[in-house]
Amino acid sequence: MGETKNIGEIADVLSRDIFRHFLWNTHPKSDDNFDCTNEKHLGEGGKPKATHPGDVVFFYQDPYLGKVVYLHTDLKSYGKDSITSTSLRGAFKSLCMTVDCARASDSWRSKYSIDESEAYEVRGMLFIHNHDNGYDKPFYEAIDKVDLQALPVAAGTQLHFLGPKDIQRLYSIANDIRCLKGDGELPSTYTFYYPDLVMTRRQGDVWGQPATVEVLTAPYLIIKHQETERQSAGYIIYYNAPACSPEEFEYFLDSLSRFQMLESGERILLRVTDQNAPNDLKSIFLTAQKRYVKAWGFDPAREEVLGNIKIERITSVTSTYNPGDMGWRE
Repeated sequence: MGETKNIGEIADVLSRDIFRHFLWNTHPKSDDNFDCTNEKHLGEGGKPKATHPGDVVFFYQDPYLGKVVYLHTDLKSYGKDSITSTSLRGAFKSLCMTVDCARASDSWRSKYSIDESEAYEVRGMLFIHNHDNGYDKPFYEAIDKVDLQALPVAAGTQLHFLGPKDIQRLYSIANDIRCLKGDGELPSTYTFYYPDLVMTRRQGDVWGQPATVEVLTAPYLIIKHQETERQSAGYIIYYNAPACSPEEFEYFLDSLSRFQMLESGERILLRVTDQNAPNDLKSIFLTAQKRYVKAWGFDPAREEVLGNIKIERITSVTSTYNPGDMGWRE
């Protein structure tokens, strides 16, 4: 039982270490239950549930929605053989019922200090960590076997999930952010960048914006920062796509142009996160730069801007949280 508890704590510590670098907030109340108010929510043996679990609630102000998003999070720390469609189905089913109750529960709002005078929404998030680092199967194949359409998802409910490779990537990015700050490449305060879109406009202050859960699983996420003693103001972009073709990077450069980042004159540093990115990564990117300049009629100003974009790959790191170490509590 003690070792099981220690393993469970790994996901809690790991998630907090990751999400603070993406500027998420964490409610101090954790590992607590709240009352179930829906008699149709059944537990083991078909008996009505009395309570729902609450591992941790993360929250942030969504720059596009203009409201606070609360992510009621179920933290799972599984061994490699325990990540199956059966275990995932059970976790998703439980989370569906939990979020359904949380959205309408006075007990939940009181427990997690919800300010009802502000605009907010409650979502669910499943955090699947592989504590023995031995899971090498395609996680999304296991997800596909769950049949998400058959889950009891209440109307208007949103659920998110992060699998072992997502968590590995986010942990590596968080570690890279920490290293860049330590090296003076990134100031201690920064913001995630959200351009105005065709149908959506960003709301609120441009600084201090978090990386939304949608951005964490997007092809790239953009940090905007002010100058440091070593670097001028600019952008650091974590590129999560495969990075294996010039066409891919041409589309990316066109996106930067549409976001009006190429016209800013500020530094742009591209950080590739895929550990399987090709060895000739920089050559592929240079080809894309040349093609994009050609498409713009060899505009010298555009060529200079593109030539100043630096591309590097981040160091992929694996979390080393140990169940035995978790047993040392002071």
